[in-house]
Amino acid sequence: MTEFYDSLTKLERASLPQVAVKYGRTLDSCHEVLLSEKISSTSPYYVGLSSEMGSFTHVTKRVVLVTDTMLLSDHGVGTVHELGVHYRTQSFQVLPGPGAPGEGGIHFSESAEQRYGMVTEDLAELGRWLLEAEPLLRRGLVWYAPVFVEGPSNGFSSQLDRSANRSAGPLPSFHDGSIDYVIRHGRAVDLSRTKPLASRVVRPILEIDLPCIDGLSLSDFCQVTSEEFDSYRQFRDFMRSRLLELDDALEGVDSQVALERVALSIRDEVHAATAEMSNAARSQALSRSGAVLGTTSAILAAVRPEALQGALATSATLAAGATGLWPTVQAFAENRAQRTHGKWHYVWVLQKNSAR
Repeated sequence: MTEFYDSLTKLERASLPQVAVKYGRTLDSCHEVLLSEKISSTSPYYVGLSSEMGSFTHVTKRVVLVTDTMLLSDHGVGTVHELGVHYRTQSFQVLPGPGAPGEGGIHFSESAEQRYGMVTEDLAELGRWLLEAEPLLRRGLVWYAPVFVEGPSNGFSSQLDRSANRSAGPLPSFHDGSIDYVIRHGRAVDLSRTKPLASRVVRPILEIDLPCIDGLSLSDFCQVTSEEFDSYRQFRDFMRSRLLELDDALEGVDSQVALERVALSIRDEVHAATAEMSNAARSQALSRSGAVLGTTSAILAAVRPEALQGALATSATLAAGATGLWPTVQAFAENRAQRTHGKWHYVWVLQKNSAR
């Protein structure tokens, strides 16, 4: 990400849509590398399950305490914005028929071009978020994964001509492949008004108010977060170890006692982080900029992987909130009575109120 931001000229930074378009073109060539670098990492991706463009700022301010790397995408209804053309060469061979002269047949090759673009509600809003969240993206704490689409060269619209942009309509949830990283890392953040209910496939672990620094613009918040608070890094390291403990606790004979023990340790660590952040917010430097300590209601839930993956695969309107994650997970639990297997996945459920 550092290379992307270093490559932005002053003129490009002045045009928010151009920032978004250049980001899309950059990610088209390197997003697989960015994703693959995390495969063997001890700091997994957290995937935003229902984050819309309008809530990116809200989510970004509230997840940096509990996530290692946050991956956000536009999963909902959007517009296809053209980014460029992919050129591909295909080779094939026509073999001679029986008795025909010659060996090996005839070799042909042809070139094809496909215009490609990304889907987002608002290029300018995306460009604004990319600039304001720059310190976090440079450090790899959060990033945006575009939903890429391809089309024939004669059927694609221009990305900067709003009258010509083609509406993408409702897209399948995780059309961008984010579900692969939920499956691989088992970590997610859901912005929801619905609480996960305890069931055969869902185990709420704790409900708590997470601290966050409020009253700052996103750019100021990102600068403060990336430079000032050791508590963010320490708490993320702490949560990694506790989630590993939860795997054993959830399968233990006396699982409820073990869960309560881990939940108590998480609460104690959250209180310590809250105290440190409160002191920082009251400091002269930050108080002059309007910083205050805020909180966000959150629930940490463990979800059986089959249930979460099944819900994500079947809930095509998840991002738009028409169905919602937790009713779909619950329906999965009620309709699939067979025993589930595999490690649990963990989802932080953040209060959606005032997200916009």
